[in-house]
Amino acid sequence: MRFFDSDQVRGTVMELEQLQQELTVDLMHLAEYNVEERREHLGRLKTFLEKQKLFFFRVSLSDDPDALLIKEKVVEAAKMFGYSDADGMDKFFEQLDNTIKNLENTLDK
Repeated sequence: MRFFDSDQVRGTVMELEQLQQELTVDLMHLAEYNVEERREHLGRLKTFLEKQKLFFFRVSLSDDPDALLIKEKVVEAAKMFGYSDADGMDKFFEQLDNTIKNLENTLDK
């Protein structure tokens, strides 16, 4: 079975797309959001990141050519946001987690 033929994988991709759409809408209105709405946005962002981490892990375990292509594209996109081959994706995801935590801390001040 190919990687993207799995119902679980397709479901995850659909969830990621839905969350990405919600986050895009958030970005258009973020300046208008109150503290609670911003906190909800960060919650969606955390959920999205956790699902992306899990998806990337699954893609990394696959030898399916389509999965390998997706992995390559994710790594290339991550490079635009400071990813380094020397550090690895775990470190990159950790940095994103820390950024979200810092944003949460600023909301509490």
